[in-house]
Amino acid sequence: MRWMCLLLLLTLPAWAYGADNLLLAEQEIKAGLLYNFLKYTDWPAGNMNNGAPVAVCIFGADPFAGYLQPMAGRTVNQRPITIRMIHKIENAGACHLLFINADEKDRWPQLRDSLKGKSVLTVSDFSGFADSGGMIEFGKRNDHISVDLNIDALEAAHLHVQDRLLKLVTVVHSGVGQ
Repeated sequence: MRWMCLLLLLTLPAWAYGADNLLLAEQEIKAGLLYNFLKYTDWPAGNMNNGAPVAVCIFGADPFAGYLQPMAGRTVNQRPITIRMIHKIENAGACHLLFINADEKDRWPQLRDSLKGKSVLTVSDFSGFADSGGMIEFGKRNDHISVDLNIDALEAAHLHVQDRLLKLVTVVHSGVGQ
């Protein structure tokens, strides 16, 4: 049932919400997808201490208009989820999933370099993110939310995405590892 909901969210045309609610609906869908990325990504054993919370971080301003807050306190894979806002590059390594606000695009190369060798799942919605070494890029294709997954960057960070998720995304190879 959850997979059907995820598939519906990925294929639902953005125009189905009307022009006034378009941006909010997109951000709500993206927030829901972030939870699924957490659920279907496997981190190395050393990155997930017994019972320690899973840290979901937003680098820069919150583009989700509060839609991530219901995730705080929920569990994923039997671990509680915490939501953090971060603005300093040196704090990014403590995150499990890091969403980079598109307004921070200019800082991405420095952020990417600081995360080398760390198992942090990076996600953003600025164009070219996956091609520049980001792991998951939200975009739009034919009025639908699309998801590109950079398998090279995932492997460089020692992260594994389950096949269920791979079937719903477009896998890309950038040659640029994290």
